[in-house]
Order: sequence, then structure tokens, then C-alpha cells
Amino acid sequence: MKSQGILMKNKINPILNFGLITLFTMVSALVQADTFNEGVDYTRLPQPGKVEQPGKIEVREFFSFACPHCFTLEGYTKDWKKTLADDVNFVMTPAAFRKDWEPLARAYYIAESLDKLDTIKPKLFETIHVKKKPMDTEENLATFFADYGVNEADFKKLYNSFSIRVKEKQGMALAKAYQLRGVPAMVVNGKYMVNSQTGKTYDHLLKVANFLIEKERAAGATAAK
Repeated sequence: MKSQGILMKNKINPILNFGLITLFTMVSALVQADTFNEGVDYTRLPQPGKVEQPGKIEVREFFSFACPHCFTLEGYTKDWKKTLADDVNFVMTPAAFRKDWEPLARAYYIAESLDKLDTIKPKLFETIHVKKKPMDTEENLATFFADYGVNEADFKKLYNSFSIRVKEKQGMALAKAYQLRGVPAMVVNGKYMVNSQTGKTYDHLLKVANFLIEKERAAGATAAK
């Protein structure tokens, strides 16, 4: 009987150890999550906005091609987007906070409508911030797009089209609804705005975004029960 007691004890210990390890992992995760605080690292929006694809967790980046910080952030989000799960929808929205940013907002939607966004977006950023060429007029942009197989007449037709102008205004209306003051700005699931305070790195911004994605994913799983 004594030997059986020893055997039972040896069987229980691994189970206890596994439980302790699991508990320690959960506590560590909670401690890490607590490093991102509402009001410091992110802000809960007073009025949640609609997401583009209901059922998916939306990460929406408001930007402008003219913004040097947006250009820098693009270098980080390029690889970060590849790590996002299938239940996350990443969206970019040009916000024309200045009059001379409006042509660039239209350029984004034109490239999108022509299915040339993946090619034109990085090149337009590079032309403005590396080559230092002005791209704030219809004429300059028409010439730029011509280098990527878009006839200037076709570009100008799209540039002045009702559909492109509506998209530009809708993007700016959404930025105002979220009470944004500038770019880049990142909003998660229409509920949280990641704070991009001076002194915070772009890596930090994306870590906060990841935290909020997990927060929304957990909230969705809880709601489904």
C-alpha cells in the first residue's frame, strides 16, 4: 500500500506542476497587458464608428502621403500587416487635414480603383519624401501616374469624378467623427485610438494595436458564449 501511495504521489506532481506553469503564464500575460493603459497608451472613443467588414477586427490607419511620420510608419506596417490573423482587416484612409493634401487623398483612391495601389503607394511615398518632388497638384500627379501606365486623360477624368470626390470627403468625415487632430492615427475596431505621443516609438504604437486587437478578440469570444 505504501508503494502505491508513492506512485500516486508521482502521478499527481506533474499535474500540479503543469497547473502552476499555466497559472504563472496567465499571470505574466496579464502583467504584460497591464503595461498598456487606457488614457495613456490608447483612448476609448466616445462614439464607436462602423467598421468596413463586420465580423472582423478592423485596424484603420489615417494618413497622408505628405506626412513624413506616415512615410516612416509605412516602413513598419509593411511587415507588421503580414503578421495579422485572418480575422483582422487593415484599412488605410487618407485624411486631407490641409487643402494641399486633397490631391494626394484623391490619388490614393484613384490607385485603389485601378488596382494599382500596391505599386503606386510606396512609389508615391518615395517620390515625395526621398526624391523630394512636389506631388500636390492634379498636373504633377497625372504625370506621375503616367509612369505607371495610366493615361493622363484617364487620370484627370477619375481625379474629377464624383465617386473619387465622395470617397475623399467620406474619409475626412470619418476622421472628424473620430475627432482626430492629425496623422498618422490608428483606430482599432472603431472603438479605440492608439495614442501616438511624442517620445513613443512606432514599435510601441504597433504593440498597443496588437494589444487592442487581442482585447477585441477576447471580447468577441466572450460575447459568443
